[in-house]
Amino acid sequence: MIRSHILLNEHFDNWQSEIEGRWSYRRLYDDEHWRKGWISFDAITWSAEEKALYCGLNAMEGDLLYRFHADEERFESLNARQWADKFDSKVHRCLLHNPNDGCFYFGTSLLHDIDQQHEAPGGKLMRFDPRSGEYTRLAIPFPHLYIQSIAADFERGRIYCFTYPAEFVICYDMKSGTCRNLAYITNATSLVQPHNGVVDAGGYLWGTCAETRAFDEVAGETPVRLFRYHPDTDRFDWFDFGLSRKADKRQLIPDPVQERDIPFHSDQTRHKEDLGFCDAMVYDGDRYIYAGTTAGVLCRIDTRALKVDKVAHVIPAGRLPALALDAGGTLYGAGGIKGDTQLFKWRPGEDKMELLDRIEDDRGNRPARIHDMAIGSDGVIFLAENDNHKRSSYLWSVKGF
Repeated sequence: MIRSHILLNEHFDNWQSEIEGRWSYRRLYDDEHWRKGWISFDAITWSAEEKALYCGLNAMEGDLLYRFHADEERFESLNARQWADKFDSKVHRCLLHNPNDGCFYFGTSLLHDIDQQHEAPGGKLMRFDPRSGEYTRLAIPFPHLYIQSIAADFERGRIYCFTYPAEFVICYDMKSGTCRNLAYITNATSLVQPHNGVVDAGGYLWGTCAETRAFDEVAGETPVRLFRYHPDTDRFDWFDFGLSRKADKRQLIPDPVQERDIPFHSDQTRHKEDLGFCDAMVYDGDRYIYAGTTAGVLCRIDTRALKVDKVAHVIPAGRLPALALDAGGTLYGAGGIKGDTQLFKWRPGEDKMELLDRIEDDRGNRPARIHDMAIGSDGVIFLAENDNHKRSSYLWSVKGF
């Protein structure tokens, strides 16, 4: 059963006719209908203790964090506006639960343009205590830059922040409360950071970076590459390989059978070339990191053998930003663009995966895109819709898949 859960339900009819490629962010923000009604579900995390879903939003008015009580199907605002300023526009990725203190950690990202950078203080690294409802601002890791995603090593007391628009990796030390800039990871032509990075059991942070190639006008064979970093040695391993591409012939299993012909919606993404841009990472806790790409390819990173295998090309429309593993080790993923959104599951080691071809509720609504996912205690799959330009985005749930 597929259901949509509606927090706001504002509709818009002027994205293509007026806004796309024309309006500035200032103008969008000044339009009350868009400022109040255009929301996205960007980051979601299940709390087994509370049987509730925590939701990080894209919301221009700063109402950035909600709790969805699944049994009651009720949204509860967690009053982020008490600390957010007008430049804290979204909780992009990730919303991480720390089992050691029971709190949630996240960073704030931006929508404003370059002309407002000196007004904007920078993305806030935040902690939320669900028992007291108290927020703590831990740091602004890099003044005037914002936090596109975080990855945490709670056992070692470190939170890694990927900044935006300029791409750096910052390490926040949870004991000292200090931040350190570890590296830049980009060149002048591409957004290359992982949609989210992960930390493996050995303490390595994994992510993606770009070749610089300042001596040449032509990109190399692998312009987007993997890296790993270990805090004990304070050393990066800059690999000369990246994630798999659609054109790669060798793969672990056949592509899932599609029930219909779905085109690659290149007009809806900045990543028009398949260069192995990382759209999602999820770690199995042992050896493998599973990664989705913006071209809809599922890959497997072997953290011991230091290699990447293509699993299959799963999402033909493009974008595979949502991955999750259940308690039994089954991998779930979701993605798509322009309403051609799909959900799959795969038991690693098996030779095929199951595909839910169309995500649609009983009223004919479909998510425009899927940005994140979480698995509830009873096996319900929650999907976070974002960037719907015709209406407010919804939270979705799928039972029985």
